[in-house]
Order: sequence, then structure tokens, then C-alpha cells
Amino acid sequence: MSRWVLVADGGDGQSRDAIAAVRALASGGYRPALAVSGRTSAIGRSRRATRVIRVPSMAEDGYREAIREELAGAGYLTVLPASEGAFLALGPEVPHLTNKASLEAAAWSVGVSVPRSETFADADSLLEHADGLDFPVVVKPAVRTFNAFRADGPSDLRWVPRDATEIVVQPFLNGELGAVSGVMWRGRVVAGVHERWLRIWPAHCGLASAAVTVEPDREVERKLEVLLQGYEGIFCTQWLDGHLLDLNLRVYSTHPLAVKAGVNLLSLYCDLLDGREVPSVRARAGFFYRWLEGDVRNIVRQMRRREMEVATALRALAPKRNAAHSIESLRDPGPVVARLRYALGRAHLPFDARRVAK
Repeated sequence: MSRWVLVADGGDGQSRDAIAAVRALASGGYRPALAVSGRTSAIGRSRRATRVIRVPSMAEDGYREAIREELAGAGYLTVLPASEGAFLALGPEVPHLTNKASLEAAAWSVGVSVPRSETFADADSLLEHADGLDFPVVVKPAVRTFNAFRADGPSDLRWVPRDATEIVVQPFLNGELGAVSGVMWRGRVVAGVHERWLRIWPAHCGLASAAVTVEPDREVERKLEVLLQGYEGIFCTQWLDGHLLDLNLRVYSTHPLAVKAGVNLLSLYCDLLDGREVPSVRARAGFFYRWLEGDVRNIVRQMRRREMEVATALRALAPKRNAAHSIESLRDPGPVVARLRYALGRAHLPFDARRVAK
């Protein structure tokens, strides 16, 4: 009988990461259950979702207890966090890898290059030192409480929430973006996916809207094995021209690309937890991924700024045979329909409110 695996969304069920997790687990022979907060859920509309559990919001004290109670009573193999908030709420055992300020020191100690950063105690401290920053910069929380963004001058720092603490500021770098994802198990990377990002959304500090798998870089993997010692599970690292930008120890948005390229990291990790033999495997190069909503917005922005001609845009948006997609699926259309309804429901919000709440 297929084993149950709990996917902890940690939010209102709109996460692309959680949708990817549900589909990947089902395709790998597992029975995914969902723990979501709120009544609206794009994930819950998926044909792959076999059970939906309503839990308190992560902001409430009862979230962790509700997840643990569900795990104790239903015979789950494991729980897979599908958001940073869910991962942190469930108690990470590697805090030095989940705090961006401490991650920088850990990375440098094992020979992984990271953009040099400054850390400010709170929003007031950041604003006090704004004139001394070398703009443009990337502003991000040490522990995810708001989305990273590019600031071109002191006035852009208004997007930092007033109650934010431990704020990391890094130089904004141009270059080729990519990702290395995989499964850490007993001190080594047993499965890996290497990607080159063609386009991202939002434009400066976003996630892949178009990507392609590339040949594995074994040297990078060896460094990651040292950096991730003490951790077992899924990971996703983001890179820019050899610099480590971010590390996520959870399900991530381009996982459908990994599945399409022959490496279902989630089911492989669950196989390992279930005591099965799993051979070392790497994703095949040349497979394409698109997040349609983000890619359209990226390309439209470039056209408006006259950075892309119409003919180039049409070629970029042309369907790719055998491509992997984010939440878009003719076989499983429920999440897209629910996502559209959710987006329309937020359309009345002013732009500032949508940006902060994103």
C-alpha cells in the first residue's frame, strides 16, 4: 500500500511549491496529504490531493501542535515543508543554514563564495545608514519574513516592513543565474538537478520563470556536501556567476523540471526514508521549464522597456515540446482555476498592499 506523506503549505494553499510537491509525490507512488490554513486552496483543487487537513495559521501558537498531532495519528512517512515559514515553524535542526547572515560565514568557511553583506538590527538602523550604502543593493531578511527586493536608492528602503529585524543588504550583481537542487543523505548528494535560469520574475529578485537543465557541476556538489553536513533532506541553492545567493531546505518551485528531467527528488527522498535502495542520479541536460504567469510578465516588461523585440518575445513564448510547467496542467487544471480566482479577488487591493502581502 502507498505510504502517506504530509505536505505542510504553511499558508493559504496558493503556493506553487506545494502544488509541485503534491504532483511529484503522487507520480512517485506516494499518497500526498495537505495541511493548509484558510478556506481558499489552489492545492486542494488538485486531482492529486488525496486528503486536505485544515490547521491554524503559522502566526498562531497551535500550528506546530496541529501538524504534530496529524503526524502522530495517521501513519505518515514524513512531513515536507513547502514554504520557508512552515520549515521554520516545524523546528529546523540546522539554524546556521536557515539564517542568511550565519549562512554567509558557513559558506565562506568551506570555500563557497557569497556576496559580501551587511546586517542591520532593524528597519530603523538600516534607514540611519542608508546614505552609506553603495546602491543598487539587494535587501532581504536574515530569516524569511518579507521578499527580497532591489533598492536603487534610499527611498526604496520604504518597502522594508517597519517591524523587520536582522536585515541583510548585499550588492546587486549582474550575471547568469542558476540553481543546484538535490537530496542530501548520510553526508553526500545522492541526487542532483542543475539548472540555468533564462528569465525570472519579479525582474530583479525573483524566481525562475524559464529555465533549462544543464550538465552537473561536481565541484559545486562537493562543496555543498561540506556545507550541508548534519542535514538530510531536500535542498535548493540559487547561484549567480559562482556566488551562492540563497539556500532553501524545502520543496521549491522548479521541482517539476527535476521530475521531467528524470529526477523526482521528493519521491527519492521518501524512498530513502522508507528504507529503499536509491542509486546516485543526476538530471538530464536540455529539459525546459516555464512558469507561464511569471514568464509572460517578464517578457511584457522587457517589451515595454524596449529591451525585447516582438519577434523575440514571440519566440520566447512559443510552446516547447515536452516542457515542464509550474502549476499549468491540462490533466490537473484545478489549481490554475483556483489561482485565477484568488488573483482576481486580490485585484482590488492597492499596489502597495499587494507588494507587501505577496
